[in-house]
Amino acid sequence: MGFFRDISPVRAAADLKAYWFDQQEHKWRFLALSLACTFAVFGAFFGESGFEVEWKRPEVTWVTSFDPGRSDQQIAAENVANQEAKEKREAARLAREEERKAQYRRLAEQLGMDTE
Repeated sequence: MGFFRDISPVRAAADLKAYWFDQQEHKWRFLALSLACTFAVFGAFFGESGFEVEWKRPEVTWVTSFDPGRSDQQIAAENVANQEAKEKREAARLAREEERKAQYRRLAEQLGMDTE
């Protein structure tokens, strides 16, 4: 507890006063410059914050891509066709992925690396 025995707020304030009020005028200039820079940065943030802007409800644009008069049979046929196209795309993606893995395996074998 010897450390806290040597600490005194009165001595700290006296030390700060002695430091700031000695005969070096450049300290006040740097203090003023640092305060001006700080207020400029916070002023720029406050100016860019947009507090004065009121919230407006966004405008929604509805896009219709289907004929509203379609029958249930047409909808079902389109769903089946879309599902088949999706499955073909997925199969092609898996084939590309397997081919890429095979290429990496061949490269590893050529370099003498263990692939397992």
